[in-house]
Amino acid sequence: MREMEVLHTNYQLIEKAIKYIDAHFKEQPSIDVIASSIGMSKYHFIRVFKEYVGVTPKQFLHSVTLNYAKEHIKESKSILDSTLDIGLSSVSRLHELFVNLIGVTPKEWREKGRDVIITYGFGITPFGEALIAYTDKGICYLGFIDQNKEAIFTRFKELWENANLIHDDLKAQTYLENIFINNKKYNLLVKGTNLQINVWKALLNLPNGAVTTYQDVANFIEQPNAVRAVASAIGKNHIGYLIPCHRVIAKSGAMSGYSWGIERKKILIAYESAHKPSPTTFKIATQEDIPNICQLLQATFPKQAHNRAKIVSEMIQNATTHSLFLALNETKIVGVLPVLTNVSVTSGEKVALFEAVIVDEAYAKEHTMEKELLEYAITSCTKAGCKRVMLLSENASIPYEELGFEKSNRGLFHIQF
Repeated sequence: MREMEVLHTNYQLIEKAIKYIDAHFKEQPSIDVIASSIGMSKYHFIRVFKEYVGVTPKQFLHSVTLNYAKEHIKESKSILDSTLDIGLSSVSRLHELFVNLIGVTPKEWREKGRDVIITYGFGITPFGEALIAYTDKGICYLGFIDQNKEAIFTRFKELWENANLIHDDLKAQTYLENIFINNKKYNLLVKGTNLQINVWKALLNLPNGAVTTYQDVANFIEQPNAVRAVASAIGKNHIGYLIPCHRVIAKSGAMSGYSWGIERKKILIAYESAHKPSPTTFKIATQEDIPNICQLLQATFPKQAHNRAKIVSEMIQNATTHSLFLALNETKIVGVLPVLTNVSVTSGEKVALFEAVIVDEAYAKEHTMEKELLEYAITSCTKAGCKRVMLLSENASIPYEELGFEKSNRGLFHIQF
């Protein structure tokens, strides 16, 4: 529950930031200005973003721009095209939270859910408060709430007008925890026309971080002239997030038309974009990694003949003062960041000193990997109690400011937490 509460609180702060940016987009406000507008320091603001989504504010906010949306429309069109041979009756394997989509029976449709027992309740999620409802067949409603709790509940009751409703907030919160924190899979019980159900099935083919257009969805269900009907079906989706209608945008790239708020739609898209699977993983080195680390060091610094294996081994053994952070592409080590940790004599604070990031030459152009390795190391060091991070060397191609670094009077980049 603690993790959900932190995510929920951070969402509320980020939503305020998105609203401020929307209102002042022509001014292109800096991170300092945005943070100040919601009563936070720049560094607290950066930390909130890191806790919430794992990336910097600048990276996150780029994902809610028109240009980002336009860049990804073509990519998502190809995703939809590639799933045409699956058939609409098949279960999508792309949406990680989806198990099966079940339509109500004709009798349940006619009788508006008569004799159907539905348990419902309110709870918190990483994207605000929500109303969730479920039957023994699966989840039948999930809607987000802002200042419209009564309206959302009314919409839910109209959908299942004659059902037997049982109110249980405790069970509802358990379901929400399972969905948003534990990634548990549930069946989805939907009530809609054939067209609506086909549209909702089409949306389940869109993976995290993808966006598509109303026209592309219409093409996918082989009704290219039914764009308005498709938009209407998307608007009538009654299981938010799990049926990802937030991933559909206008052909222009504009993020319009979301039942649960445009700011939430932007945050959902940006959040998912930041959580797209990456081929690069990160870890702290162990003794088993020594041969591969030495191989990378030998390839990078062939003329330096000192006993690397001994030095690397000693660093790994002295874990209280030294760390080697690694970037891996599958099982291959492609990046190393040596870090020295000590306690400042003047402040008594724990300080981390970062050496240069050492990168496999084949990956040298992928500066995003270097930045991600730095981010991983910063997060690990702060969790270990470091109050300050300093760079002992720098690479002009890495945007250190985006990571929260500032230049000190001595020209060194540092972060103070």
